[in-house]
Amino acid sequence: MLVNLVPISFQHKTTNRSAQNQRVTKQNLAPLAYDTVSFSGKENKQIEIDKIKADLKDAIKNNDAKTIYRYFGIDVDEDKEGYLTISAYKQPSYDYTFEDLGMDENKLFEKVKYIKGNANFYRSRIENLGSIESIGGMAYFRYSKITNLGNLKSIGGHADFRDSNVTNLGNLESIGEDADFSYSKITNLGNLESIGEDADFSYSKITNLGNLKSIGGHADFRDSNVTNLGNLKSIGGNVYIRCSKLKQKDFANIKVGGTIRKDYPQ
Repeated sequence: MLVNLVPISFQHKTTNRSAQNQRVTKQNLAPLAYDTVSFSGKENKQIEIDKIKADLKDAIKNNDAKTIYRYFGIDVDEDKEGYLTISAYKQPSYDYTFEDLGMDENKLFEKVKYIKGNANFYRSRIENLGSIESIGGMAYFRYSKITNLGNLKSIGGHADFRDSNVTNLGNLESIGEDADFSYSKITNLGNLESIGEDADFSYSKITNLGNLKSIGGHADFRDSNVTNLGNLKSIGGNVYIRCSKLKQKDFANIKVGGTIRKDYPQ
């Protein structure tokens, strides 16, 4: 299906209002030559990419991360050791990625130590978070290439690991809001000790909660593989165990703020 066609105007010699208002049909249109159709959306995207490459030619060549981030409206601070604190992280546009602009995203990210706001790694080519220690806002790992969280210790907001390539949370100790492990490849929660709000383990590969001590909101174990609650001490909300391998008795020594239920979350 052809999209983003440049509008085509048809001029007709008419003698009265009735003729002017007649519908244009296939019969009164001359054949349209193929080369008169312009895919303006694709062309404009390439024009924009070429302009950015020209603007950032030296920065790309020298891997000048500060200049590149600031070009895309991301605030940057640098400490005495050369590590960066950035205001947020995401691809430069929905239409193109850092890779499309000829940038090595792993090198671009290697000196980042703190992200103040949200980090959206959707379509990212980063494989290892390396030096980064904290993400202040939401962390979205879905459909990213990341396999290693590096030195990451805390995520202040929601953490979404669905359909990601992360298998081990490593040094991560806390998630401030919801943690979504459903349909993820994670098998080991690493050093994770606290989840501030809801935790979803449904359809995950996790079998043991390990060092996890507290879940502030609801805990969803529906259709999960969890059989060992590890060091878990408290759950602030309801516990959902429909089609779970866990039984109500498994929570005997855990402080549950809500109820243990076998139905769906409301």
